[in-house]
Amino acid sequence: MIAKRLPVTTLFSFTVCLIACNAPTGPARVVTIQKNAVPTDTMIATADNIQTDSIASWNRFQQFEGEYPSECQLFEAAPLKARFNALVGKARKTFMERLKVTPPIEVQNHILFDQGYMPGKSTYDEAAIAIDFDRDIIYVGFTINKNLIIFSEKGDTDYPEPFLQWMQQFQ
Repeated sequence: MIAKRLPVTTLFSFTVCLIACNAPTGPARVVTIQKNAVPTDTMIATADNIQTDSIASWNRFQQFEGEYPSECQLFEAAPLKARFNALVGKARKTFMERLKVTPPIEVQNHILFDQGYMPGKSTYDEAAIAIDFDRDIIYVGFTINKNLIIFSEKGDTDYPEPFLQWMQQFQ
């Protein structure tokens, strides 16, 4: 009879697998959802169909009415933070420099709007943001020495009325 030797590592691996499969399971984990979690909308109505993507809701942005962007941390709130950064990219710093002096945020007809300017540079270096809650589109604009630069998601040019009025100052 020929005896075959098994390598030590094979025996060790077999033993670990055997023990792991037969070991008692630990206690179940309880997962809780934070109270301040961002609610999500799952249905976006478009012209002829319904898109069922899970997106963070703009509903909580209604509460920013009458507040200042710097005080309410507007640009740190989801979903604006990630989408704003993706939209403007490296121009974020330029935009934020021009949004230092601002009036309170306006929310009318499901559109959030605010504008501002760089201290001491009113009418030369300004910035504005508009968010159309219903269409789920962010519009951002700023000027450099009265030269207008516009960003909009999806390449949309159907600007909300307050944003359009702001743009017309520079044309």
